[in-house]
Amino acid sequence: MNVIDADLSHVKYLSDFGRKSFIHAYQCTLPLEELNKYISDAFSESTILAEIKSLLGTYLVAQDSKLNLCGYAKLIESPSPKCIGLHRCIELQRLYVDDDYRGQGVGRLLESHAEVIARGRGMQGLWLQVWEGNVVAQDIYKRWAFSTVGEKQYQVGENQRTVLLMRKLWVSR
Repeated sequence: MNVIDADLSHVKYLSDFGRKSFIHAYQCTLPLEELNKYISDAFSESTILAEIKSLLGTYLVAQDSKLNLCGYAKLIESPSPKCIGLHRCIELQRLYVDDDYRGQGVGRLLESHAEVIARGRGMQGLWLQVWEGNVVAQDIYKRWAFSTVGEKQYQVGENQRTVLLMRKLWVSR
């Protein structure tokens, strides 16, 4: 497995796989119409293209030994919620792994690369949001040294869902 910085050649993959992954994660909690409304903007090729060009988002893609794309992560320097407790903390906004590669360390590899980037930017930690019903993801993040520090409401279309806020710190306060 290998992780590289995504570039303009990856926009279609990021859009298509991101849409599929988001629907897979939330289809049991939200009506399909709401999901489609949300992903039509959040995962549009034009949105992702603009983020890559403007450096608003840092996308990482994982490849297997045959260069097949098998997952991606997105980092974004967004204001962190008060409960995160640090100002120099970057958001791990997305982390998706293809079903065929689950359990093979792809997610951990992406998270590790995200941490290297964050440390290189002088950040003190990573933070993320995870749907409160996604216990599997929460358990994985806990194994990676993330801890739950709060919760908030997350708007998807007309619906709100509770997400847990988790952080991983490497610099003492």
